[in-house]
Amino acid sequence: MAAWLELTIPTAASPSHTQLSCNGTYLAVPHGKGEVGVWSLQDLGFRPLDLVAHKKTVTATSFGFHSQPTLLCTAAEDYIIVWNIEAARHMYEQGQQIRGQIIGQVLGYVQHVSFSPDDDLIAACIGTEILILDSQVERLHSTLEGHDSTVTSAEFCPHHKRTIVSISEDRTFKIWDLENSSLVYQSTIISAFPFLSLSHDPTKESFAVGTSDGQVRIYDLSDGSGFRQLHQVDIGKTISKWKTAKEDNRPREENGPVTVSSRPTWQKPQAQEPVNQDDLTSGESEASTAVIGLHYCQKVRSRKDVAQQTAPNFLGQDSSLVDNLLDVAPVLIVGTTNALVFINAHTFETTSLLDFEDYIPSMVKDGPSQCNIPLAGSFAFAQGADKQQVWCVVGSLFQKSVDVLRLTVPSHEGLGQRLESLSLSSQSVLDDGASGEGGSAEISVLSSTPLSESSPLRSELVPRSKETSSRKQKQRGHLTTKPKGQVGDQPLTFKSKVKSSGYTQAPRMKMFAPSTRPTKGSPTSRAGTKSTGGERPGARREFPMDSGPPISLQKKLEAAERPTPINSIALSDDGSLLACGLANKSALVLKMPGLTKPHSITGHNAAVTSVNWSKEGRWLLTASDDKTASVWTTGQSEPILTISSTNHNFAGDKDDGKPSSKENRAFPHPVRHAQFYYMDKFVLLSCGSAISMFKFHLDQTKDDIKRYQTKSRYKLVKTLTMEKTQQITALSAVNGFYSYIVLCAGSNRSMEVFDMNVARSVRTIPDVHSRPVHAICQNKGSPSVSHPSSAYDLFLTAALTDGIKLWDLRTNRCVRRYEGHLNRAYPCGLTMSPCARFIATGAEDKSAYIYDVRESGPLHKLTGHTDVVSDVAFHPLTPQLVTSSVDGKLHSYVETR
Repeated sequence: MAAWLELTIPTAASPSHTQLSCNGTYLAVPHGKGEVGVWSLQDLGFRPLDLVAHKKTVTATSFGFHSQPTLLCTAAEDYIIVWNIEAARHMYEQGQQIRGQIIGQVLGYVQHVSFSPDDDLIAACIGTEILILDSQVERLHSTLEGHDSTVTSAEFCPHHKRTIVSISEDRTFKIWDLENSSLVYQSTIISAFPFLSLSHDPTKESFAVGTSDGQVRIYDLSDGSGFRQLHQVDIGKTISKWKTAKEDNRPREENGPVTVSSRPTWQKPQAQEPVNQDDLTSGESEASTAVIGLHYCQKVRSRKDVAQQTAPNFLGQDSSLVDNLLDVAPVLIVGTTNALVFINAHTFETTSLLDFEDYIPSMVKDGPSQCNIPLAGSFAFAQGADKQQVWCVVGSLFQKSVDVLRLTVPSHEGLGQRLESLSLSSQSVLDDGASGEGGSAEISVLSSTPLSESSPLRSELVPRSKETSSRKQKQRGHLTTKPKGQVGDQPLTFKSKVKSSGYTQAPRMKMFAPSTRPTKGSPTSRAGTKSTGGERPGARREFPMDSGPPISLQKKLEAAERPTPINSIALSDDGSLLACGLANKSALVLKMPGLTKPHSITGHNAAVTSVNWSKEGRWLLTASDDKTASVWTTGQSEPILTISSTNHNFAGDKDDGKPSSKENRAFPHPVRHAQFYYMDKFVLLSCGSAISMFKFHLDQTKDDIKRYQTKSRYKLVKTLTMEKTQQITALSAVNGFYSYIVLCAGSNRSMEVFDMNVARSVRTIPDVHSRPVHAICQNKGSPSVSHPSSAYDLFLTAALTDGIKLWDLRTNRCVRRYEGHLNRAYPCGLTMSPCARFIATGAEDKSAYIYDVRESGPLHKLTGHTDVVSDVAFHPLTPQLVTSSVDGKLHSYVETR
């Protein structure tokens, strides 16, 4: 972010409580008593156009929205006048007296004025009332009353031209409908400090309100939203963190030798530090962080940037959703008395900050080359023809001057430029030189690099017993060595064939015998002449991409006889089975779509924390607080594999499943997360601060005599540890296709990206949320959905009291933020629909919420539960949503028809 001082305008009085105005083409500043000067921003060196008509001090000015003609409203205690700037310039050039249209006389002290989007009406804030005046003639349209204190601002909504939002020092805001002459909404007392500033978002129906204690609150203005608060930003804390980081990065000067003493404090000599004379004369004081100016700035890419952008091929006509998500976000500029803060309007994260104590270049003639900005008392913002720049007019708090700044909005490069400029935390991603050009590789879920020679993903596990290996050697003709002179075993031969008794071999069965000569009138014969139009059994349907959200309740079901918390739910890839992990040490499998034929799975000694299906839905993986993870197959009551030790289970049959050595100990902590990985070739487990990747072999043969001795095997391939964290709180990886990326979140509020091809961390994202992340959801898609490759790099994170964030893996940046659901204590789950258009999450208000991925506020609220909604899951083939609650109930929702 860059800033330049273009002009300093002297005024007759301090402009701290005066409304200044700028529209990107002209600048209006009351620089004399009753006199308003209008400067052209194309050349600020020219003499301003002076508008003289008021006899008292002008307290408010505002430009209209249209450019032909350009209207300017000036307000004082004597008159409210509307000026036509083009006509006034023509009068000045002709030597005539400049005249304006008086629309109000002796109405009182005007705090704020604003035009409607069509420039037909003007809202004037006078005392505790808002007067709506006609901009063409002197006519009072209506009077809005109801505030208990001075109205500080009133602005027309750009999306509804007859809707007004007003704020007051009584710490409330009101929404008025002029078309129906009614009050739409009246808020309660929100803060202990008065409201000072207001601004509407031109891209969506929301507005921001600033208070004197440095808080910025964003509210939803759309229909049916209840005008709820979307987000709150503490500007004072943001400025404090920014300055602290700036001081930490500043190089420190060495003042000579240092004495380190181990004596107690009362025994240490009182060392007198040298007094700096600059500190005595500077007189530093901490300025207030009152928000006195707000402005939404729409950042638009220039044609040159679009032409030069090296965007990947996937950003075509079929990726409009991804393009909208990764598009440049508006910037909310927050003006305080001592700084300007730039906030991303989609993620509400601070992108840049301009401290008024810092020196900036000055373009003022006959002035210093650099200067700093005095404490501000009022602001005005506007964007001109060049959307890359913003004009900022700063009225001094104590001095009689107005500073005009030209700002460059913090750059949000296009996707291609961000990929080019992105540098990884590691030196390279691949050891064998397969990294990207320039030494920095792009991180993507769909990797284009092959497996390295030493990749852990090449590991294999083929369990071979001694009996089978010797039997194979004999079949291949390998004879064992014998002592010299001893007759070896010779094969026994018969002249005729000996038929086996059949006791040791399974009878041969004819598995498939197709009918090559179908009878007349059979379905096969009719298929050659006329198509039935139906789907063949087992054929996958295509997910309807244009379907609506599932909001209609279809069925309710209790998972257990007694209320039992459901910790996790998961649907198989074909959508036929639903698995539930319960707190009563069991798991439940139900058939979809009707939640029928429940089958209980028991075998854990503690609560089941997570459930995960294999790719084809053949196996179910469960993790439990009993420090084990088990693999189950449908129809069996015992697990076919139990992972209970850190290395392997090769000696499990000898020692009854117990670890055989100190190196193969049991897991020291509960297994919180478990899932299949890399197309069912591996299993990922999280225990403590480490993730372990196991290679496994499942033996599904049944032996009623030795039913508790399994021949399934597993072996540790690699263990990766998150640095500076005590516990992994969330884990996610893609199993539906080959991907090297594994995402992990820790208790230190950070997240690490592991590349399993090279078995190391390739990126660390600090401070992902204000609290530890408890859920990560990747856009894994569905076997029945096709997405552009960029869509698979999007993933969601959720944390208590901090909402949901949408991230782009390639750019290492949060692109959206979703708030509006209650989640303060219980780690509620979240999921993304197969079409990647909707996000579902549980909440603590006994409801589930559905978000549109392009909007920050909730789209629908699904009620009906009687306790906290713990987890949610979308059906992979149809628009259906399953929700679970802490009291053990399942709800199924379908699309409204």
